[in-house]
Amino acid sequence: MATTTGPLRCRWLINAAGLESDRIDGMLGGGGFTITPRRGELIVFDKLARPLPRSILLPVPTARTKGVLVAPTVYGNVLLGPTAEDVADRTDTATTAAGLAALLAAGGQILPDLAAEEVTAAYAGLRAATEHRDYQIGVDEQRRYVCVAGIRSTGLSASLGIAEYVVGQLGEAGLPLRERETAGPPAMPYIGQAGVRPYQDAARIAADPDYGAIVCHCERVTRGEIRDALASPLPPNDLDGLRRRTRVLNGPRWTPRCRRRRRWSSRPAISCTPPRPPTWPPWAAGMPLGTSPPPWAACCRPPPWSG
Repeated sequence: MATTTGPLRCRWLINAAGLESDRIDGMLGGGGFTITPRRGELIVFDKLARPLPRSILLPVPTARTKGVLVAPTVYGNVLLGPTAEDVADRTDTATTAAGLAALLAAGGQILPDLAAEEVTAAYAGLRAATEHRDYQIGVDEQRRYVCVAGIRSTGLSASLGIAEYVVGQLGEAGLPLRERETAGPPAMPYIGQAGVRPYQDAARIAADPDYGAIVCHCERVTRGEIRDALASPLPPNDLDGLRRRTRVLNGPRWTPRCRRRRRWSSRPAISCTPPRPPTWPPWAAGMPLGTSPPPWAACCRPPPWSG
């Protein structure tokens, strides 16, 4: 293969390029499918909304989509979404006023009390949809090429099964398979809400006080967790990567404590420039960084785990 960084040689080529998989397949003489990005917008509600749904609430699916659902998350929030809108731009992950309004309307029909809850975040992603109902998975023994494409939203839960199936197909096609000699993938720390987090573990705090030093009060992230993430086998390269590994700054409150995070890291590769305040709730719009919320602001309510 010719790449922008030079030629790449391999025994087998596995095309798992997501939104670009049809273009890669076309380069290899395929062309049996076309990726049409399908944007899905979602809304995340504050942890105070968590007692509302006792389980995942799902409408009757249609031929096109399973519909907008209301679901509790392992992080203690409530998720509303997604939408399903075909777009032309394969990089268009922007949220839209129409999409968010449609979500709130659908959520109000499923769980009316949700409309009064505070929104923490809204975001969008793109599914790699095709004109076919099924995944586009195939093995070409002659060209030593595997195509794994058209994996839509169900691909997250199906990913391990898909990988096992593809490995089996490669073995049948003649690729020698053996157990890996090195250790498996790195174990990720638990950052859910149901288990014991470091700030709750007295023995861990006694052994290392950094696990008792909370630096993100909305998500209860400690200095020890930040340090461990930066020293992990797959350290974050930016602030978004740090968020994904620890949930730091994923809460809604944006207190002055949050903006002291520059001291968390001695790694110059991590950009700790504070983002602008959110425009939700409305009082935050246009206020300078560092402005404290008024006493009546909804985001001043204590989180449910504060006692």
